[in-house]
Amino acid sequence: MVGSILTLNAGSSSLKFAIFDGTATGLKARVRGEIEDLDAAPHLLARDTDGSVLAERRWPTGTTLPFAVALDTLLEFADAHLGRDGLAAVGHRVVHGGADHIAPEVVTPALLAALEALTPLDPLHMPDNLAPMHAIAAARPSLKQVACFDTAFHHTLPPVAARFTLPRALSAAGVRRYGFHG
Repeated sequence: MVGSILTLNAGSSSLKFAIFDGTATGLKARVRGEIEDLDAAPHLLARDTDGSVLAERRWPTGTTLPFAVALDTLLEFADAHLGRDGLAAVGHRVVHGGADHIAPEVVTPALLAALEALTPLDPLHMPDNLAPMHAIAAARPSLKQVACFDTAFHHTLPPVAARFTLPRALSAAGVRRYGFHG
C-alpha cells in the first residue's frame, strides 16, 4: 500500500489520532497524538514512536475548537510530516453501529445517514464520532474513510447474552445488549 492511514478516535473534548505507514508486511506505527481540551484550551501534541515531539500547538484558554478546524490542523500536520505519499485513508472509531453495521465499512453518504439515524441510541458519543467524518468528506472528498464500530465486537454474543436482563417485549422489538460501556 502506498501512503499512510490516519486513525481517529473523536470524543466530546478530544481528538486522539495515530498515523500508520503501509508496508509489504502490514502496518507500521509512525505517529501518535491528541488534540485535547477542544472546548476550553485546545492543545495539539504529536509524538513519533520513540516519544520525540513532532508537533505541539496551544490555542488560547477559552477557545472552542470545532472538529472541522481541529481536523484541518491535523491534516496540515499529516501533509507536512508525510511528504509525497500522504494519506491513503482515514479510519474512524464509532461507538454505535446498531444491529446492521457489524464490520468495518467505507464511509458513504448512505452510511452517514444510517449512522445519524442511530444517534438516539447514543446521543453522547455519536455526534462526536460523526463530526470528523463529515468534516473530512467536506475538506477532502476523495480521501477514503472507513468506520469501525465498537458494537461489532460484541455482535457475536449468543442470543441469551444479547437479551440478558431485558423483558421479552423489548427484545422482540429489537432492543439488545451490545456489550460496551459496562
